[in-house]
Amino acid sequence: MNKSVEAIANRIKSNDNFENVAYVCCDWEEFVFEVAEWGVDHIATVDFDDLTEEDISFLDEFIASFGCSPSQPHPCSKYADPQFA
Repeated sequence: MNKSVEAIANRIKSNDNFENVAYVCCDWEEFVFEVAEWGVDHIATVDFDDLTEEDISFLDEFIASFGCSPSQPHPCSKYADPQFA
């Protein structure tokens, strides 16, 4: 893990708002989509567009460590099976 990715992970863990979003996201893409609603396109001075595939892969695992993942998604996740009553 490089220092930029470590800085992002540490900032997410230290900011309640970011951490709360991480708990309902399954991967980095969902996290970025959610925080973009607040106008966030970088964390810890790291622009999301500058991340490599390796960085994103690590961040996918990091976000999944909060409890949701593509195989066990939050009910509102893009990965969740739609259930109609």
